[in-house]
Amino acid sequence: MAKPPFPWIGSKEKIAPYILQLFPPNLTQYVEPFGGSGAVLLALPPDPNRLDIYNDLDAELVNLFSCIKECSNVLLRELRFLPIHSRRLFEYYRDFVAHKEVYFQNVQAEIECLGDRSCFTEEQAGELLPIFQERLALYDVKRAAAYYLAIRGSFSGTINSFGVKGLDVERFLNLFPPVSARLKDVPLENKNALQLIRERDKKGSLIYADPPYVKTERLYRVAGKLGRFRRFHVRLWQVLTGRDSYVVLSYNDCSFIRKLYQDWYISSFQRSNPLSQKKGSSFGELIITNYDPRPYMTSQMNLFDEPLGEWELKLVHIPNHPKRRKTT
Repeated sequence: MAKPPFPWIGSKEKIAPYILQLFPPNLTQYVEPFGGSGAVLLALPPDPNRLDIYNDLDAELVNLFSCIKECSNVLLRELRFLPIHSRRLFEYYRDFVAHKEVYFQNVQAEIECLGDRSCFTEEQAGELLPIFQERLALYDVKRAAAYYLAIRGSFSGTINSFGVKGLDVERFLNLFPPVSARLKDVPLENKNALQLIRERDKKGSLIYADPPYVKTERLYRVAGKLGRFRRFHVRLWQVLTGRDSYVVLSYNDCSFIRKLYQDWYISSFQRSNPLSQKKGSSFGELIITNYDPRPYMTSQMNLFDEPLGEWELKLVHIPNHPKRRKTT
């Protein structure tokens, strides 16, 4: 089974089994509008009769997955020459991602300069042109490598703070190939999640939405594109309500979300908090569905019973009047 090749804030790698077991069988389409690290998609076994779609608003993240999918060996080669062992190097890679357009423009300017015979002879230009053309061809790979190392070098993959001693490049050899193989037939989209949900909604499809959690929105690079955060969560609820698709959501446990989705089925459990530096810290996690999940829950889950351990999932809310109407 493929696993996320990098840390990511809110990654579902550890709880993917809980989420996957709630999926109905015989789906014809699976959509992740908030793809992130792709933990659930990577854990979901491929099916030739099902179209899987990955989407994220972060263009750098989509580019990274595209490079892992299409040219993982070239990306690995690039990473071998970019070790990260200090805060200074981490900041360099982070700034490269932030100002990637400057790099692209500089290479283009260098190519244009080759035509100036007051600077280069025809022979010199002929030798340098292939070098600059290769740099342009590898532009996306260099972006992906810089972004990957910025994620690897930050605390919980936020790219905001340095938090790693070094990187073992050999581990990439084991992480990238399974991901590349899993994504072989998976379209990678870079769209607004709400737009994608509308476009891909249909019977037989399942939408797994893992949006930024309440009060953690600012930790994401695309936070500025979400608008007012509370309004974003309400808008997402509006777009998801009444869809023909099965819908599964992950959220942090808070009264705002419980009230917003009171006409949905809500399951809950406690999990460790990856954003806390306090040992043993945990928080409540919700898995919300627009369909009754009980037929798909395993026998180990005691519905409405007290949890036996930290990772026990239990159904905590059954709607009195489930609503299935479109609001858009």
